Amino acid sequence: MMEAIYFRAYLSGYSGRVLPRRVRRLIAGSELHRAWLLGYMGFFEQDGIKFGPANPYGLAAPRRA
Repeated sequence: MMEAIYFRAYLSGYSGRVLPRRVRRLIAGSELHRAWLLGYMGFFEQDGIKFGPANPYGLAAPRRA
């Protein structure tokens, strides 16, 4: 149940939705805020590789077998 809520928060952030400052202050430091922030900043994981601002999609080094 909570994972679905966190996922919705992540998708809300990923779509660019900005939370009002008061709401962000109320949930600051919680898992809900962390999920929204990761989405808002563009973090995601694909095939075990984490992408985000410091590791943009498409620039990841290929895995060595």
